[in-house]
Amino acid sequence: LQLPICSAVMAILFLGLESTGVNFGSGKYGALYCGAVGGLSSTMLVVKCLETHAMADSIHGRLTVGILICQNLWVIVILALQINLSSPTFASVFHTFGALIALVAFALFYAKFVMPAALYCASKSVELMLVLALAWCFFICVTAILPFVALPMELSALVAGIALATFPYSSEFNGKIKYIRDFFFTLFFA
Repeated sequence: LQLPICSAVMAILFLGLESTGVNFGSGKYGALYCGAVGGLSSTMLVVKCLETHAMADSIHGRLTVGILICQNLWVIVILALQINLSSPTFASVFHTFGALIALVAFALFYAKFVMPAALYCASKSVELMLVLALAWCFFICVTAILPFVALPMELSALVAGIALATFPYSSEFNGKIKYIRDFFFTLFFA
């Protein structure tokens, strides 16, 4: 319940600011989007801080990561619902969640049975692992934007990242691309 409560408080704050004349975009849901984003924590930033201070394996670190995983599940729901926010119908919401479940099942199946062999061959080269990870993300994103699936790229990128984390070589993969990840992390927040 932490995310809905924090998002509601932040949405009220942003709606109050909007009523004073502050503009949060041209749409009618700008303040609500800012509230939802304000209620979220950056998983990547928090995990990076936990790793830097060697607290990732402590009880507090594990609890924090568990909360962040729950927040990421809420992000999936928010991203799936925001597609149909202007005209929500049961059929459109059902299609979105059905397509999302099918994409997750497809990505996890592919990650479990197809990608381990490719990752094993690529594990000797950092560059090849990076290209393979990017190809995996693009593959899932292209699959998601097919007309009969019709999911947004943001949601499919999140699904690709979750599936990438389930790979048997994910810890080795993270160790090898650590510097490239930190570079993109810096660019994202700069």
